[in-house]
Amino acid sequence: MDVYSAIQKRRSIRSYKPDGIPDEIMEKLLEAIRLAPSGGNRQPYRFIIVREQDTKEKIAAACRWYPGRPQGQGFIAEAPVVIVACGSVNNAVVRYYTDEGVTLTTGWDVPPEVDRNQADYQSVMDIDLAIALDHLTLVATAEGLGTCWIAALDEHEIKRLLSVPEDKKVLVVMPVGYTDSWPEPRPRKPLEKIICYEKYS
Repeated sequence: MDVYSAIQKRRSIRSYKPDGIPDEIMEKLLEAIRLAPSGGNRQPYRFIIVREQDTKEKIAAACRWYPGRPQGQGFIAEAPVVIVACGSVNNAVVRYYTDEGVTLTTGWDVPPEVDRNQADYQSVMDIDLAIALDHLTLVATAEGLGTCWIAALDEHEIKRLLSVPEDKKVLVVMPVGYTDSWPEPRPRKPLEKIICYEKYS
């Protein structure tokens, strides 16, 4: 399957068969993550591969929010593999402004006097992690696997469950597996609603 076909076919899958994922396909998925570009080639992330059923069920329960789904999202535990994406703000490229202008550095090297809460302070860690996961979703689709981006989660609970260090962030949980139901595509805005030429309009 070519990349454009994978982009067209990819869906958010919320129903999984228990069938395991062959090792050679898992290697392709993980290699897709490894090859993804990142700011300054810092690769400020770790991806935890979870296969143990009890742990998957606890992760699914922690993917909750109020008032929407206080019981979590049980379908996550159906997937044979759940990937938990963690990022390091300190290791990522950051951009901020001073009187001299824009500065690029890593989170480790930001001077203590810089207000990390200012509107003009931005880490690219979230972007780096999203690119890597998007690589994974497209390779998964090409291999006949479904995925689902899960950002509605109790980060504190998942960090405790998986022994994630306090200075790291848990941003996304992604179940991966085979499915019996491949949904119809959801509507997208037409190009004229999202594309501008030469300037914002």
